[in-house]
Amino acid sequence: MSDPKKIKIDTVNGGRPQDHEALKRNYFEGTTVNDTYLFYSPNGQQIPTNPKVLADNTDFSFELKEMPGVVWNVTNFAIDHEVAKGNWTNGVQIDNDDGTFTAQAGGTLEEEASAASGY
Repeated sequence: MSDPKKIKIDTVNGGRPQDHEALKRNYFEGTTVNDTYLFYSPNGQQIPTNPKVLADNTDFSFELKEMPGVVWNVTNFAIDHEVAKGNWTNGVQIDNDDGTFTAQAGGTLEEEASAASGY
């Protein structure tokens, strides 16, 4: 079973397929301070963000190790203990439209079925 505290990015729209793969499965996890969150890669390593701690209605930026030199900017960020969403740009998108993402706590039904069946 997946960790219900992890708010995993599960849907990405806009941009290139490699942008989708780079964002998917990263996750947000709450800190113990005032409804704030940190951002993590699938292997559990914290992804440095600017600002360092994230909250609802906070714009932020970050870089991913697999895409060095590409700065991702997130706007219209909304998060609570169950879901997160926002708009993203990274300067290498196909079009000038913002991409979007959504994230949810716990696993998807598909992930939970795979975990239960041992795959």
